Amino acid sequence: MAMNTRILRATISMPSGDVILNQTLKLRIRVKKAALAIQNRATIDVTGMSTQLRETLLSQFTAWNKRQVDTAQSAENWINVKIEAGYVVNGREQSSVVFLGQVTLCELIEGPPNITVRLTCYSRQVDKTQFVSDPAPAQTTFYGYVEWAAKQMGFGTSFICQTSVNDVLISNPARSIITRAALLLDIQNYYRPNVAAFVDDNVLIVKDRSGIINPDQIAYLYRFVGIPTWTEWGVEFVTMYDPSIRLAQAVDLSSVMNPSVNGKYVIMELEYDLSSRDRPFYVKGGGSPPA
Repeated sequence: MAMNTRILRATISMPSGDVILNQTLKLRIRVKKAALAIQNRATIDVTGMSTQLRETLLSQFTAWNKRQVDTAQSAENWINVKIEAGYVVNGREQSSVVFLGQVTLCELIEGPPNITVRLTCYSRQVDKTQFVSDPAPAQTTFYGYVEWAAKQMGFGTSFICQTSVNDVLISNPARSIITRAALLLDIQNYYRPNVAAFVDDNVLIVKDRSGIINPDQIAYLYRFVGIPTWTEWGVEFVTMYDPSIRLAQAVDLSSVMNPSVNGKYVIMELEYDLSSRDRPFYVKGGGSPPA
């Protein structure tokens, strides 16, 4: 099977305007996402970056500065980053977002003549350093609490709340919550384990455990890199990058080499290993049997 041309792009929102790092540079991007994690993580290794941009990032996002911010000794100065991946199909770009977050650290990992820097990024990093600004209503429905939390976390109306307890009244929610980052766990803890709350691609998603899967969005996989295997929590597999594989959605595996894993699973973890010039352009999934 002929391989399509890759698309790999990281857009950094600098104060002077967006800077796009694409497949014309040597990129190696790794992203790790988990359904129940407060933050997702990405690293971007770039070789061939312009001198001006490299010096700006290395001077602004130092390990010293990150420690100062983490210990509340300095104001946060993170900048947003968006990572996209995909293919050129029949002359048209078909890409999707795999990560949204902020650049927090820039390190030099390889010296001259080929200078490579590593950008370490986290999703929702701003939530760790920003406080809840307005108190939650003294009494509201569970849906109203999620709506309030979405506004506090900067999502606005970009949230989904589809649970069987949407209309249940709750009193004094989030009274012990100080930072935005703690709101996600608090939402989930109200009806654990029956309600799941997570963030993916800048959308807050709150659903019943039994309603997370959309039966119309199941990814059917039969081509793998290596052999899918069982783990203590379900299955693990690696395939070429496929935008239909999404966090907290279902996959249907069909393996010739290990048919014991064949069946449907809920994706709980995703790891992307994407490069512009080297071999990897993979996604590694970790799935659990449906409840």
